[in-house]
Amino acid sequence: MHFTEHVLEKLEKHLRSLGISEEDITNTISKPDELVYDTLTDRYVALNYSKNLAVVYEKKGDEIVIVTAIYSSKLRSLVERRRMRGRWI
Repeated sequence: MHFTEHVLEKLEKHLRSLGISEEDITNTISKPDELVYDTLTDRYVALNYSKNLAVVYEKKGDEIVIVTAIYSSKLRSLVERRRMRGRWI
């Protein structure tokens, strides 16, 4: 798995203070509570409800590129809204 600079910066500036680590991100991709597809960005979103974490990634050949990670205390609501709009399937 490859972390983009964006997600590494976000991890350092914001996510670590919320208790999110690189391992949490890779575990979310490896064993998501749920996996959805973002029709707008053509990327996958792995969800970890216990950590309130959504990890956005794309597959490039055999490699997984982690684009960003989203922390939200209202993750279930966010997922539902994006599903209702047809963005996440």
